[in-house]
Amino acid sequence: MVDQRVRDRRPRTGSSVGGKGMIEVNGRQQDVVLANMTTVTTASFRERVEVAAAAGFDALGISLDTYRRVVAEEMSPKELQAVVVDHGLEIVELEAVFGFAVPTAETGVPFGGGLAYTSPDDLNDFWAMAELFGARHLQAVGAFDRTDLEPDVVERFASLCDRAADFGLQIALEFVPTTNIPDAGTALSIIEQSGRDNAGLCVDSWHHTRGANDLEMLRSIPSRRVTMIQINDGPKDPADPDFLVETLHHRAVPGAGDFDLDGFVDAVTEGGVTAPVSVEVISDDLARLEPAEAARRCYEGAIEALARK
Repeated sequence: MVDQRVRDRRPRTGSSVGGKGMIEVNGRQQDVVLANMTTVTTASFRERVEVAAAAGFDALGISLDTYRRVVAEEMSPKELQAVVVDHGLEIVELEAVFGFAVPTAETGVPFGGGLAYTSPDDLNDFWAMAELFGARHLQAVGAFDRTDLEPDVVERFASLCDRAADFGLQIALEFVPTTNIPDAGTALSIIEQSGRDNAGLCVDSWHHTRGANDLEMLRSIPSRRVTMIQINDGPKDPADPDFLVETLHHRAVPGAGDFDLDGFVDAVTEGGVTAPVSVEVISDDLARLEPAEAARRCYEGAIEALARK
């Protein structure tokens, strides 16, 4: 069951712990989330919670791999939940279902970057995490290194949404340039065809810029279909010819790179979008900083980028 402290939590302006950093998006206060893959390199999960709260973040994302590691090495699920809540934070974001429509034979198979396609057992663990934390959304990604959509992709996505709805979760479908869901248009088509109310998009500035980089495509997304906004920055020209290598090593804090973040934010929010903002900076340079400084830079960069809207 979800800890009632999670359900009852409210932002606390001026608090010494989390809940002080909400950003206004089209007139509504939204959480600023420290994404799971952001390279704030801490010695423990407890330290990650502490530096996130001190920096001003309202919430955290967590992956299945991180959850399993923390439970195996550091603390029980209930203790993990208590640490988060006691610092005034929430876990709102679960990361991520990879290859939600791949053939059964491919589930559990690695595809690069230390990641593997999500198995049925993985999904069951995601549902348990959703119930434990009262999370709000679960990210989903297509299949890598292929262009053709699976013939049953809409049906499989709808089924994922239906199961997620049992736990109060929205599914945030993330387009990634080197997958068979490479852009917002493809993702939106799957979402609309599914007909599910809890289906939406994860719109990431990295995948937008390194992919279609089409602001009109972003403006065409109905506001109700934007579940979450992920923000980061990067160099104008790729730092590595391998997309996955660059994605997992060379992102930059918002405002520290060359991306057109003003154009991105304007396009995503133009139609009245109100969605939480997740800061996902996966960077070797960021990982070398002291954890508190890395978290502070991520938070302040995101706030500054969004405050210009």
